[in-house]
Amino acid sequence: MNYRLQRKDFLKKFSDQEVKDIKDYYKVMNLHKKRYTKNQIKVKTNVSIHRIYRWRYTDSKPNSVKTFEKAKVRGYFKQFSNQNIQSLAYLIGYNLGDGHISRNKCNTWFYGINSDLEDMKTLFRRFSVKPVVYTYKINNGKMAVHDCVFSRLLLCLGAVSGDKTKAETKIPNWILKTKKASKIKKRFLQGFFDSELSKITLIKRKRLAYQSLKLYCSKHKNFINQGKFFFNQIRNVLTEFGIISSNIKFDRTYIRSRDGGNMQQIFFVIYSNYINLSNFIQRIGFLYNQKRRLGSLMHIQKIKYHARKEIEKIKKYEKALILRKKGFSAYKIAKELNIKVYHVKNWIYFKKRPKLYDFVKINNFVLHKQRDEILFHR
Repeated sequence: MNYRLQRKDFLKKFSDQEVKDIKDYYKVMNLHKKRYTKNQIKVKTNVSIHRIYRWRYTDSKPNSVKTFEKAKVRGYFKQFSNQNIQSLAYLIGYNLGDGHISRNKCNTWFYGINSDLEDMKTLFRRFSVKPVVYTYKINNGKMAVHDCVFSRLLLCLGAVSGDKTKAETKIPNWILKTKKASKIKKRFLQGFFDSELSKITLIKRKRLAYQSLKLYCSKHKNFINQGKFFFNQIRNVLTEFGIISSNIKFDRTYIRSRDGGNMQQIFFVIYSNYINLSNFIQRIGFLYNQKRRLGSLMHIQKIKYHARKEIEKIKKYEKALILRKKGFSAYKIAKELNIKVYHVKNWIYFKKRPKLYDFVKINNFVLHKQRDEILFHR
């Protein structure tokens, strides 16, 4: 994907006064190069003599000008490489999950396990910033990026600053416009899921059943519709990767202690049948969250094996119905398809179907031999 940040979009992340300072500064310096006097510049620009003097003779610049020029020096207005735009998509996803940008747009934070955050540092080298990881509560960490240029870059690309429970969170259009199941969409989802999604876990006392993956979000009561809209965007993108989820549901309500805000928790689940989990692990998975990555690695072979078995069973079920119409008995069908006869009898005599048949057909899954994909490819 080709993406270039427009200067006018970057300027929108400054206050009106900051934009005025930038315009005034360049007007003054342009007239200075043309050898205008201080008084002539003052008349033409309506900038005070004191500021004109400082800008012309002391190399002093407004902070907004320094920020804007740093963005130019770092190449933020040039076309981003595919690798860089994927890294930014990941960081935007993480910001919408467990990240934060200060209201003054000068500090960006990402929260998680300290070792995971240390691994994430490699993403920032490409953007000329040096994050710092702080550890608190044993291994919980906070990665801070004290850089007003980088914070504004993320905001231009769709990150959110301030209180996300009262903000309009959504997947940025530049991510949605990429091709179906694109690498950029994958990176965005990995960033969001690394920060928010539950890990793959067996149900207690059940050898082969897994818990559904749950995704929660808290919203102020006046912003519930915005939260539902964002979650529906996530669900729609998941379907591009062959991953099916539940409708959005309401969980608990509570009063937030810090400001007395009336909050509502909403959530949806990613279904935990073998085919769905296999698609999730192989096509999206987790990128930097070690606990969730290792949990997926622990179960992937078992999940893939049973997913293949379910797909083979569905294919044989459809063939069995065709053979039955041709007059084959249950025993002949079982021999022809190399399957146990009791399965065939359940299908043709008792009208039973394979366990995941309806799930596959309703969601229009294409049944084909799945190739082994590279797991958690970075």
